[in-house]
Amino acid sequence: MREFKELGYDRWREERGYGVRWLVESLFSAVKRTFGESVGATSFLGQVVEAKLKFWAYAWMMYMANSVVGRAPGVRM
Repeated sequence: MREFKELGYDRWREERGYGVRWLVESLFSAVKRTFGESVGATSFLGQVVEAKLKFWAYAWMMYMANSVVGRAPGVRM
């Protein structure tokens, strides 16, 4: 608590790495909204490959959209 008061909220949060989880949760949410929650593969390796392909496809879609329309404010890929 003492360190929190000395540094202030913003600096304390940055040094501790707090406030980053929402970025990851936002990405997971966007991928699930786009491609669905489930995977169709039955083997574990197939499930891993399918999940990786979903994230790759989402990143490619974001890249293409940003190159055509322009980068959306606040979006980093």
